[in-house]
Amino acid sequence: MKSLTTKLMNTMTYVVTAILIIVFLAIDISIDNWVDVEFDNALTDKSNYLKTLVKVTPEGTEFDFAGEFMPEFGTSTKASFFQLWQGDAVFERSESLSHFPGAELIKQNMPINSAIFADVELPDGRSGRAMVSYFEPQVPSTMRNVAGHTVEPMWLTVAITTEDLTQILVIIDSSLAIGLLLVIVLMRWAVVKVISRGLVPLNELNNALKTVDVTQKYIPLSTASERYLEIEPIRNELNKFVKISQQYLQTEKRITADIAHELKTPISELISLSEIYIRYPDDQRIGATYKQDVLNISLRMKTIVSNLLLLQQASSENMHLHRQQLDVTDLVDRVIEALAFKYNTITERMQVENYLRNSSILVDEFSLHLILTNLFDNALYYSPPTSRVTVRLSTDDNGMTLSVENQLLTSLKADDLERLTQPLYQAEQSRTNTERHGLGLAIVENIAKVNGFIFSFGLIAEDRIQFSLHIPHAEPENNMPKTHVSD
Repeated sequence: MKSLTTKLMNTMTYVVTAILIIVFLAIDISIDNWVDVEFDNALTDKSNYLKTLVKVTPEGTEFDFAGEFMPEFGTSTKASFFQLWQGDAVFERSESLSHFPGAELIKQNMPINSAIFADVELPDGRSGRAMVSYFEPQVPSTMRNVAGHTVEPMWLTVAITTEDLTQILVIIDSSLAIGLLLVIVLMRWAVVKVISRGLVPLNELNNALKTVDVTQKYIPLSTASERYLEIEPIRNELNKFVKISQQYLQTEKRITADIAHELKTPISELISLSEIYIRYPDDQRIGATYKQDVLNISLRMKTIVSNLLLLQQASSENMHLHRQQLDVTDLVDRVIEALAFKYNTITERMQVENYLRNSSILVDEFSLHLILTNLFDNALYYSPPTSRVTVRLSTDDNGMTLSVENQLLTSLKADDLERLTQPLYQAEQSRTNTERHGLGLAIVENIAKVNGFIFSFGLIAEDRIQFSLHIPHAEPENNMPKTHVSD
């Protein structure tokens, strides 16, 4: 498993190290170039000084050199060298060359009054650098107008050892390398400290998550009151997740208890009925209705289980949808007709207001039939027997809207309204009614989500409630992705 801390540390180390190496290389190259330039300047100064010692007189060219003023050209072990030519003949050699009679310094043809630098090997075998100059000796002003008097140009080569320069450059390079290594080590230490300290809030959040449970309302990030712009959104989202998890846990506990309660009653009835029948097998009053009572109780249990399975299927993404053109007005009439066996006054109580310009819509018939059945059934059951239930059908540019409005037998509180679509929730907490199980609206909501419908409801008056279903326009079936249910 990779570590985000280690990755950040290594990445920052690599990046900063690369920048430092580039900076130190630039500094090293700049220092080397500066030292070379200064060395060449010093060599140029020596050469120019020696040139000034060349004088032209009526008797000829002279070189007025005094070794005591420039002892580096003497016989020391670290001596420098110079050699002067006029024409092809050697005019003057430094005293340091006297130990090397056959040695000649570098000489090269070039334009007048120009100079070149070259790396050479000195006569004593040391590494050095030489400056070769080709110049005209300085002629006094008194002799410049003398007819027929010309001065032949001269070559001057000055050679100096570079061993000291090399040692200095080695020291500089070594110092820079050691400094670079120390800076990288210190930088790595600083990076580790900074990143470790910067990730403290994230580590505290991680430690808090290790001990959090869904009963907590907030997740403490640290004992301090500091909040960070990057951490706070994570904290808020985690708080939301904990809150949602808590709600799901409570809902799961409630649904489990409600399922047990719903099934406990018919099971208890079956047990009691069977015990009585076993104890009094000859009692005609019990035996005459025993089979029918068992069947009725079993059918109630089957209804509960079937509705629970339907709820699970309705909340599944694998629910099969087969969209086809359907006449909504005709479907409403068929649902009303199908519910007539439960409500013999349904035709008088149901009032359909049709404002559709076109009653045909592309929709899954099973889903819409189930939704309408549950909405109509709830509206008729939970309203006064003589009250009217209004069904409105309307259309707009976005799709079709179907609303069901009815009067309430008992008023609903805000808490009841929010929990109305929770599975097995009933506003009648006594649960004396064995015909209703609190699954209808939960099924409607889940099926609406799967189909992409917009299901909403709310009180339009203190004793009236309205349920609305908006069906957006859908693309033809062959242009839509198909979803299949797995058996």
